[in-house]
Amino acid sequence: MPTPRGPAVAARHGRRRCGSRARPRGTALTSALTALALPVAGIAVDGLTGSAPGRAFVVTAVVAAVLAAATCSRAGAWWVAYAPPLVAAPITAVAEGLGGGAAGGHGKGLATAAVHWAVDAFPAMAAAEAALLAVLAARWIRSRRSTRRNGA
Repeated sequence: MPTPRGPAVAARHGRRRCGSRARPRGTALTSALTALALPVAGIAVDGLTGSAPGRAFVVTAVVAAVLAAATCSRAGAWWVAYAPPLVAAPITAVAEGLGGGAAGGHGKGLATAAVHWAVDAFPAMAAAEAALLAVLAARWIRSRRSTRRNGA
């Protein structure tokens, strides 16, 4: 008679199902909210101290990217790797739009404002992407070393 299989049996015998991670279910949502909330807080600090996104935005974007890369699953790493530009650009555009950065709201004024938003967001995007890729590379190297040590 074949033995029953499934998560209950695997848990009973102390094994994990293939591909499963020992993480709480809310971790992905918490990571995503952290990756968004920290840069928003950084750009708010920059808005209070100066006019353009500056150091606080760059630092918080880097910290958010590192936290997201450190807490994501192996499958989630592909999604996280593309996140910094997709997070930094809209946050910058909204912040500068609310601060009066869009002249007129259409035509040449909007195009010029979009170029300014891209230029202002680029340092945060580049620094966050570099830090994120470094963390993902370190995780990959560490997993390869542990696989070799285990004889697989």
